[in-house]
Amino acid sequence: MRELWIIALMVFFAQVVFGQLPEKELMKKLKADKIEIDENNGDGVFKARNKQSKKWGMYQWTFEGVNVKELIPMEYDSVQYIPFNGAFTAVYKAGYVGFYLSAWSFVDARQTVPCLYEDYQRYTINQRTYLAVKKNGLWGWVDWLTGDEKSAFFFETKEELTTPNFEQKYN
Repeated sequence: MRELWIIALMVFFAQVVFGQLPEKELMKKLKADKIEIDENNGDGVFKARNKQSKKWGMYQWTFEGVNVKELIPMEYDSVQYIPFNGAFTAVYKAGYVGFYLSAWSFVDARQTVPCLYEDYQRYTINQRTYLAVKKNGLWGWVDWLTGDEKSAFFFETKEELTTPNFEQKYN
């Protein structure tokens, strides 16, 4: 817990010393027409939309000029912010959701679950995060690390889902 306070204090100090996100300069550098800042974390994370394709990506400002780290490329209709200490986040294409690994948790952050699903729900079971998804109107389990479907899709509601019968390998 003490470490989190130190990190939060360092981020706050960096924002005060280095100023606010240089939105206009970053928009020009990224060829973006819109930027949305993650107001909840203060860690320099923001989403940017490509001016031509109107596709979204996610970046982290390094608090140095217009230097950024790409977290998710500008390939998606919509991108959700990565949850605090989360290993993955939702990305959307053509109305369907897929999942992208967190660059903070994985050196080879990438999309592991294709955008094939209508809806999703995260579950924490025995201190592990599991992912239920809806396909063709029915619910089942997917391994968010590999993208493998781990159950048949025959549950009409997510409340009907039974406990997953596989062990999610990464927490």
